[in-house]
Amino acid sequence: MSRLRLGIGFEQSSINIEATNSWKRTPTLYLGGPQGVNGIIIDIPDGKIEGITNKTRAGTTYHSFLAIRYAQPPVGLLRFQPPHLVTPWNDTYDATIEKHICYQVNADSLKENEDCLFVNVFTPKNLTKYPIDSNLTVMVWIHGGGFIQGTGYTIGGVGPKFFMDENVILVAFNYRLGPFGFLSTGDDVITGNLGLKDQMFALKWVQKNIQYFGGDSEKVTIFGQSAGSASVAYQLLSPQSKGLYRAAILESGSALSPWAYQRYAKNISYLTAKYIDADFNGSNSEELLDFLMAVPASSIDKASATLNSEYETPYNFQISKGFFYAPVIEHEHEGAFLSEPMYELFEFGRYNNVPVIIGMNAEESLGLLEQNLTNLWKAYDDHPEVLVPFDMHVNDEKLTQVLGQKIYEFFSEGSSFESSLANSIKYHSVQDFDKAQLKQAELMAKHTTVFFYEFVYSGLMGNNLKDRLKGTGNVTHAEELNYMFSNWYSDDIPDNTNLSYFPDSDIKVHNNMMSLWTSFAKDLIPRSADNDTVWEPVNMMEFKYLHIDEQLSMFYGHPKSAKYYFWNKFYEQYSLPPLDTF
Repeated sequence: MSRLRLGIGFEQSSINIEATNSWKRTPTLYLGGPQGVNGIIIDIPDGKIEGITNKTRAGTTYHSFLAIRYAQPPVGLLRFQPPHLVTPWNDTYDATIEKHICYQVNADSLKENEDCLFVNVFTPKNLTKYPIDSNLTVMVWIHGGGFIQGTGYTIGGVGPKFFMDENVILVAFNYRLGPFGFLSTGDDVITGNLGLKDQMFALKWVQKNIQYFGGDSEKVTIFGQSAGSASVAYQLLSPQSKGLYRAAILESGSALSPWAYQRYAKNISYLTAKYIDADFNGSNSEELLDFLMAVPASSIDKASATLNSEYETPYNFQISKGFFYAPVIEHEHEGAFLSEPMYELFEFGRYNNVPVIIGMNAEESLGLLEQNLTNLWKAYDDHPEVLVPFDMHVNDEKLTQVLGQKIYEFFSEGSSFESSLANSIKYHSVQDFDKAQLKQAELMAKHTTVFFYEFVYSGLMGNNLKDRLKGTGNVTHAEELNYMFSNWYSDDIPDNTNLSYFPDSDIKVHNNMMSLWTSFAKDLIPRSADNDTVWEPVNMMEFKYLHIDEQLSMFYGHPKSAKYYFWNKFYEQYSLPPLDTF
């Protein structure tokens, strides 16, 4: 499978797995935990939960409540069903350890389980002092991973310590992935978007429970990266998510991204069954569901992994044409998460109108260098028609060939894709990421406050391999995350909160990122660490954006303007409305 690293990954060897019923235990005196931390027990509406207490390197005391169940296990008859309310418990829930991850491609199968709908809560509020003053800002992270990978756990890189030092609550959760979260038959049988509905359910859990952790339910900001960022965009678009947050941050992903929507979901559903059993010959959605309900989850997971690797070709390259397991536009029905094209909803302001930060990194697609894509580059050179985006809805074969040649001539710059990796990478960065981010920002700026950024800083803290490809922007997908989340960094630097390992310029960028993101969550106005730079919002007269380097600067006009203007004009001239992605 040819796929970028779409969001935070995880160290498989460090995941702690408990039996399915291990979340419930009788109250006991907590005698220890990681590094001798102390236990704490609090009450929430569903019952008592026990967490742990620790300190950041800067000395901030905080409480961690790990893998709290926010919905019933989606197993048995609840497979392929929307999330259901959790059953309250009588004993004390063990929230001192991270439990199962959701089924996903290329993970240790012993650590995966359908029973995976858990949420982590980290709070710097002193919960031992009553009454608890519930006034802290809340930031809810939605992880990336291409809708088939990732987790909201700390072992997935979602470490809270930097956020604790900013005096905000951090929440992160798992949601169903791959076929379990994004299979759809296009009708009432398997409606699709179950992973997005899990996310919405977790946001409702936050509204109901965050006060018990010291958080203000009216000061919730949702943020995410890659597929998590696209998920944030989908939450903006769904009427069902209205009122669950007051601001949003979208890093390198949009509901307009070509990979974030599957327009042939029904075909993928039947193919999944065929990869489980080549003799499957069901002819309707009910027969397909009956078949999928009767097989083990591991069989579905294995089939989806095989499909991802074997079914992809240059003609349906997923990062450009749509991940096989991704959100869909549902038919209109009660409980539909989304039933209208995403582009039109943004264009006409039919979304949950809250202030947003939207942005991108300097060269999002550098991760493609880690893969052998010679056949893809050769296909571009020999058959330029494969460059025509699906979302242009061009059905005429001759026109497709003409348009493909126009795209080829513009992005190959007189060379060939096979001979110029730099041109190939730059083409994919703009086509797969940048143009959707820019277009969503433009469309939303007609109706709400939009702050746009381009992250361009190359630094050790971001794990940047300097000068990895001459002629490109050098800062790749997900590189900004190490400046915000505490996690294992390398064998030589096991803890990235020890800032003494990093140069002053890295620390300056880290401080600015934390200040910009958390001040926006607190006050809806992003401020730099030294408060010297004013981040101006996008307006209809002039596109403005923050250039995030060692020094913060305001730039005017679009980043990568020539390539963005090319695509804008191309869609205006040749696409067939209504548009869904861009």
